[in-house]
Amino acid sequence: MKIHLPQDTVTDTNQREQLGDDSVIGDWQLDRSITSAGPEHSLLQFQAAPAGTPTHFDYLLHTPADPNSASALSLLQREFHISQQLSSPHLLPVLDVHLENPPYFIVTPRLPGDTLRTVLHNRGKLELYNALWLLRQAAQAVAALHARGWSTPRLHADNLQIEPDGHLTLSTVGHARRIKNEIDDEALIYADTCRLAGLFMEMTNDDLASTVGNNREFSRQISDCYVGPTSSVTTLLREMLNPSSPCDKQSVQILVERLVRLEIGFLSRPA
Repeated sequence: MKIHLPQDTVTDTNQREQLGDDSVIGDWQLDRSITSAGPEHSLLQFQAAPAGTPTHFDYLLHTPADPNSASALSLLQREFHISQQLSSPHLLPVLDVHLENPPYFIVTPRLPGDTLRTVLHNRGKLELYNALWLLRQAAQAVAALHARGWSTPRLHADNLQIEPDGHLTLSTVGHARRIKNEIDDEALIYADTCRLAGLFMEMTNDDLASTVGNNREFSRQISDCYVGPTSSVTTLLREMLNPSSPCDKQSVQILVERLVRLEIGFLSRPA
């Protein structure tokens, strides 16, 4: 296993420094440090290319910022483990892995576009149909995880990659929690559903997004924002935030189907 990294690249995770031609991990040529990621920035991400193709940096290599960090290694292991259990166009696949001994890393595609957070910062709030389109794709990612027994507590705008054509991908699942046959399973699924509602509000209205932690207040204010022809959105959001609504591993898949019908309804309306 080959590894050579300049010392200063590892010590400053915010640098976008061009690396030398001999900067490699395993069979991967590294181009530059992108950013740090994971809880407390425990992972480093590098643009990478298969060795021998130094102009095709179409991949991301993820490796612990601290080679001795057990928590960072656990994140990578869970990311790989979950990627082997399911396949979804809205979940980032793991293409290569080295987790048995140092240097630890996984490799994923490097997607074009920006995070949802960056898109909202640059473009401002989205039109209702576009927000529904992105919400449906995020819900599809969550539904795929639920189907295999996983919840995603870090579902937020920084972890959603939006490609130029509008395709959405949940960019990390290493933080996922197992949904077991225990009394708190419904609570985990309900929490994911509330996170989806919060994403929608963040895409459309900052003031209401800030109240998502208070579900009663959030639900009360929804009707002030969506009335008339968009009342069906109000109804759906109220149901998503209702703690009495039934929650099981199929709940978000049913939500996806309802969102698809809403999208079709908006498309069929006259301009």
